[in-house]
Amino acid sequence: MTTIVGQVLNERYEILEKIGEGGMAVAYRGRDRLLGRTVAIKILRPELATDAGFLARFRREARAAAGITHEHIAAVHDTGSDNPYHYIVMEYVAGESLRDRLRREGPLPLGEALRVAIEAAEALEAAHSAGVIHRDIKPHNILVGREGQVKVTDFGIARAVSAPGSGDTSTVIGTVSYVSPEQARGETVGPQGDIYSLGATLFEMLTGRPPFNGGDRLAVLHKHVYDRSPRPSELRPGLPPEVDSVVGHCLEKDLSRRFASARELQSYLAACPREEDLSLSGLARGRAGAALGRALRAARWVRRRAVWVAIVVLVIAAAAVGIAIYSSARGGSELVKVPDVVGMSGPAAREMLAGLGLEYREIGARADDNVAKGAVLSEQPAPGSSVARETVVRVVVSAGTSAIAVADVTQMSLAQAQKNLEAQGLAIGQLKEAYSESVPPGYVASTLPASGARVVPGTAVDIVLSLGREPPIPVGPPTPPTGQTDTGREETLNFVVPTDPDEHGEVDVTIELFDESGRTKVYQARHRAGERIPTQRIRVTSSTTARIYVNGKLRAERHYLP
Repeated sequence: MTTIVGQVLNERYEILEKIGEGGMAVAYRGRDRLLGRTVAIKILRPELATDAGFLARFRREARAAAGITHEHIAAVHDTGSDNPYHYIVMEYVAGESLRDRLRREGPLPLGEALRVAIEAAEALEAAHSAGVIHRDIKPHNILVGREGQVKVTDFGIARAVSAPGSGDTSTVIGTVSYVSPEQARGETVGPQGDIYSLGATLFEMLTGRPPFNGGDRLAVLHKHVYDRSPRPSELRPGLPPEVDSVVGHCLEKDLSRRFASARELQSYLAACPREEDLSLSGLARGRAGAALGRALRAARWVRRRAVWVAIVVLVIAAAAVGIAIYSSARGGSELVKVPDVVGMSGPAAREMLAGLGLEYREIGARADDNVAKGAVLSEQPAPGSSVARETVVRVVVSAGTSAIAVADVTQMSLAQAQKNLEAQGLAIGQLKEAYSESVPPGYVASTLPASGARVVPGTAVDIVLSLGREPPIPVGPPTPPTGQTDTGREETLNFVVPTDPDEHGEVDVTIELFDESGRTKVYQARHRAGERIPTQRIRVTSSTTARIYVNGKLRAERHYLP
């Protein structure tokens, strides 16, 4: 892209200097002349800026990202065009990207890596709660300010590029070193895809490299889909087993075994120890220092008593032979390999380790939905490590399942429903409203997640209150007020009926518009899951919201600006 340093976009945003470059945009430090503040300006690459469909998606996603306010998300201030440039204006973070930090310093201290991951997870939780998925979490998109503050950036850009019809298949799946298995397969990516990518980024913060690298693009994608990720401690001995476990759960191929939410990931990251086990390396340093001291003292003795050197050498050689024979007979300090006891019951693991002369020690327990209570979840030193006999092998065991089924609180009052859910250890999320044919107004019509869904303690449950029966509304496009003409623009609405295990056969799909003229039903028909409804053309004359209901439940919402 030709440099535009010194130019002013739309007589407001002055381009000061180039500060970065990615596959989607070139980043500049700029100045907002209107507000007098420093900003980051990302200008789309020409090959993307010429795609009208992409530009429309990009503006919509930028508006969605601008609606997220969080201390660990780089705020989106504005988006616009000044031919031939299409740009997005963001909060400027004085510092560097995590990518640059890792290139300069290598792996981060354990405590620092966990802090960065926790703050990035907080940003993801805020975005996911607002319905925004990043889709390209990687060190390049995590900024570290001069005071250490963490900011996740580029929400919306990756989603716009990866949307169907973007044209550039090379950008559909993001950066291959951090892409989730479902994204690598071209499937729909949800919040857990961002969790996988953050896990891959944490792996690199700890070890200096992503979990899968080497080979061409397709080879790395194949590894994400089929290969087991190594434990971080295999590359950085001394990391606590809890850290191995958290990273491993982030990088699970099976979504049911991966962390269900960024909030859950935060809680486990916060519980990880911040200190590494440096006992083995410290012992090695001590032995090396002692050996060096003995060597120096021997050298001084030789210089003072050169006459006796030959005799001393003979005595030492004879002693060495004797020690070798004695050690061979006794087994000496023979090294043994640590067996893999993950998945075994505690007593069985203890017996196996004891048979090799190793000591079994439980250092904690953690809930796990897929491993029986009392079975080993992780061990340290790592399986396959060579250690001396009598070494202590520290294990974390399963405390059993942590998942609970959401209680059925339908037909209850709001106060009683909240009381029942909180008694289960669940948090109360947002309060919503919806029409119901069977639940009286003011009482609970449903919950999200639905009753019976298995979730972890602390999960936020949204409560949907009934508005009673839906009143009849006119069908057809709104009529402009008397004396006015329709000068708006036309938008199209496409929707694929989602698959829901609770809904079989045909479902009822309804589309309603909400604008300054009121509420209007514009479409109603029955469809099967997976079907695409006919394209709806919507005339937008004011701020308009389209809401799509499946069997009376709100399943999607689209916002249009005039």
